[in-house]
Amino acid sequence: MAKEPGRSCRVIAIAIVAVASLWHTHAAAEEPTEAEAPPAEEAPAEATEDATGDIDALTTAAEAKGLIIVAPGGVPLEAAPSDTAVDAVKESMARITEQVAAGVPESYVIKFGDTFDWVRLVSGEWLKGEIKRMRDDNLEFDSDKLGLQNIDLADVTEVHSPQVHTYVFDDRITAIGRGVITADKVIVETDEGTKTFDRSELESIVSGGGREKDWWSMKLGFGLTLNRGNTDQLTYDLKFNTRREDQMTQMDLNYNASFGRTFGVQNVNRHLGESSFKVFLSSRWFVTPAFGQLFNDEFQNIKFRATPATGAGIHIIDAPNVKWDFQTGIGYQYLNYLDDSQITTDNPQHDAFIPLYTYVDFDITGDIDFTVGWLTNLVVTTIGNTNHTGKADLSIELTSVIDLDISFLYLRTENPAPPPDPATDPPIEKNDYQLVIGISLKLG
Repeated sequence: MAKEPGRSCRVIAIAIVAVASLWHTHAAAEEPTEAEAPPAEEAPAEATEDATGDIDALTTAAEAKGLIIVAPGGVPLEAAPSDTAVDAVKESMARITEQVAAGVPESYVIKFGDTFDWVRLVSGEWLKGEIKRMRDDNLEFDSDKLGLQNIDLADVTEVHSPQVHTYVFDDRITAIGRGVITADKVIVETDEGTKTFDRSELESIVSGGGREKDWWSMKLGFGLTLNRGNTDQLTYDLKFNTRREDQMTQMDLNYNASFGRTFGVQNVNRHLGESSFKVFLSSRWFVTPAFGQLFNDEFQNIKFRATPATGAGIHIIDAPNVKWDFQTGIGYQYLNYLDDSQITTDNPQHDAFIPLYTYVDFDITGDIDFTVGWLTNLVVTTIGNTNHTGKADLSIELTSVIDLDISFLYLRTENPAPPPDPATDPPIEKNDYQLVIGISLKLG
């Protein structure tokens, strides 16, 4: 039988530690003289794979004496040194691949080579870092040196992940735990035992385990424009985005507020809230049981506009660096004007509309992301109340928690309300534009 490299040294080291520990305990109890001390037994010179049981027994004895501490699941206590980490991970994956060929029992304990996540590309290169998530065969991996990378899962041959993640398979079967991915298998060490799945059945990976806080991420942004001198103007913009994503659903809540004053007189006061809840049916199709906007703009004479809707969508393009979604459905629009003295129709107004929404995400580099979104609420009962929202956001990662954001917002109403006093107030424009440069903080 072939001998496993390094096993002889391990046997010798563990045997010496265990014997020394037993001798120390015996000496402390009986205080024998030096002449009475029995000689230590000579450790075996080498061991084959058949010695596994003896090694485990010695390890258990040493653990009981507090001499060896083994992390649960076979995870090293400390990160492997940078010069040996790749070799340690390769050795770990080789052991697992060999075990997969023989069959993986539920009692199998994965022996990881490092505390970090590692992925091996088809080119043979290894990347060290942290898995963020995997959906639609796109792996988001935060490389230790290269930053956030979007990798097509087809370009990944192996994954070594000692971190706890949620793995989602066909028929919405989930497994939570530490895991590895080989050429054709996914092995996950769960609380109920080690489970093995076909790699072809893997649909997604969600970072973290079953704890509620693992599903949430947040981002808070702030932008400011200040002018003094011939123009006395202050404008500031607040943005808050939060997302909850689990095995089969994704919820987004977004809020944007803009305030401005010129020579001490307020001329900007706008609030836009957006929500979306998706349920993924497959790698291409999803339904949106609830999505819509809440809008208020004092200077468009809109006190409150709500557009709840329901529908479904499709991933049109799902490439590693480009994603394009489209969704539609049917909705209800509630519109309440702030001042209805010049309004000739009912206030508030109730209408039906068809939402037409498209969203494109370009991953330019690991640190630069560009997104474009367009929403048209086509109001079929009162066509003049049709409204549009366009967005373009360029996000540049400065640190792991701070981004530089350049955001453009376009708002249009086909038939805006008349001003409260047409004799003194200027007409309300159909279009509003906003460009904001600011800093954002990622909270999760």
